[in-house]
Amino acid sequence: MQDLLGFDKMVTPIVIRVLYFLGLLAVLITGVGTLFSGGLRGIVAGLAILVIGAIMVRVYSELLILLFRIHDNLVSINQQMKDRNSSGQL
Repeated sequence: MQDLLGFDKMVTPIVIRVLYFLGLLAVLITGVGTLFSGGLRGIVAGLAILVIGAIMVRVYSELLILLFRIHDNLVSINQQMKDRNSSGQL
């Protein structure tokens, strides 16, 4: 609880994962709705929405999580540098 209140632990990656699944659900609903909208054009568009939409939601989510992993790595490097400097090593 202290990590959460002290902003030492990031909650955004968890939120991003939830938003990923909501995004997939939205793509699924939109794609299926377009599939049954009628005609060959609707089928092609629905399949395109399902495939491309799912890929795009995944890529966007991975990019956001990547930013937070970079942040975690930078915090770790910073902590290591502080520990090294405090022990007298340069």
